[in-house]
Amino acid sequence: MEPGTRLMAAAAVASVLAHLALVTLVPAPGVPVADDTPLAVELREESPPPAAIPPRRLPPKAKAVRAAPPPSAPANRETPTAALPDSGEAPTAPAEPPAADSQAGPAAAAPPAETNETPTAEVPADEAPALLAVKGLAKSADLRFNLIRGEGKVGEVAWKWRLDSNRYSIETIGTASGLAAMFVGGEYRQTSEGTVGANGLQPQRYRFEKGSAEKTDTVEFDWASGKATSTDAKGKVRQLELVPGTQDLMSFLHQLPLLPADAISIPLATIKKLKDYSFSAPKTVKVTVPAGELDAYYYQRIGAETEAEVWLQHQPPYLPIRIRLFDKLGNKFEQVLTHIEYQP
Repeated sequence: MEPGTRLMAAAAVASVLAHLALVTLVPAPGVPVADDTPLAVELREESPPPAAIPPRRLPPKAKAVRAAPPPSAPANRETPTAALPDSGEAPTAPAEPPAADSQAGPAAAAPPAETNETPTAEVPADEAPALLAVKGLAKSADLRFNLIRGEGKVGEVAWKWRLDSNRYSIETIGTASGLAAMFVGGEYRQTSEGTVGANGLQPQRYRFEKGSAEKTDTVEFDWASGKATSTDAKGKVRQLELVPGTQDLMSFLHQLPLLPADAISIPLATIKKLKDYSFSAPKTVKVTVPAGELDAYYYQRIGAETEAEVWLQHQPPYLPIRIRLFDKLGNKFEQVLTHIEYQP
């Protein structure tokens, strides 16, 4: 094999072993892929930085400011302190105001306003788009995939998902196999850790070890400050501005099925930048992989020079089944499911 071919093979395997390369091969947007879905890139830069991505809550109802007409209502507003017009008018007028005012003096409008609509509108959790789907996430899942370049197998990936209360962890370990193992050694390990809330996954730390501990990329998410800090294998440090819903290279596949089923845009933090990645609305299809014929949600990346497709389980826990991408030269890379077991 010629040196150039060996180098290309090694690079190809490395990118496949980083099996989420669909978001790293070509970060710049370009011509949309063959898809009727319009480009739907959502720039969320206006969102507040300290985004713990809280579920959207309706603002508390404005407490009624009882603006009574000045001539006839002084008794309503001022009876507790002093009856300015006539002290005799307060008792003889309505019997209602004194009772209301005796409580409204220290805490104005507390009884009527709080019992108004608070019980029904206090926590509109259903407005959080991911809420219902989050309940379907698995407590644990162990998956295995074949990595394919063109038509030949070049490696394998073990994928582990864990959910303990509101904390999640994802770990994948990729290894080269066959001829590819001659050029790519060691394990390609990716991890993502964070929390799960009403709006889905919120990563706190991402790590990608590329063959050895010395070749490691990390991204640390500080949601309180609204910033992420990335450090690449060469030690270069970058600051990224977070927006609500930002994912890392591992978490986004588990976040994808939790979002509303229309054209989807996910802010994604890579080592170099934060950028929106757009996918078409999912279609329900059947897909055949070594693990069997499965019902799946099919997503296609839109608004990019590289074509990328993702198949996820159609039902909870929405685990990945297949990932296919093409680079600028038209080379095809795939990750296909060979084994799956999980605990709901």
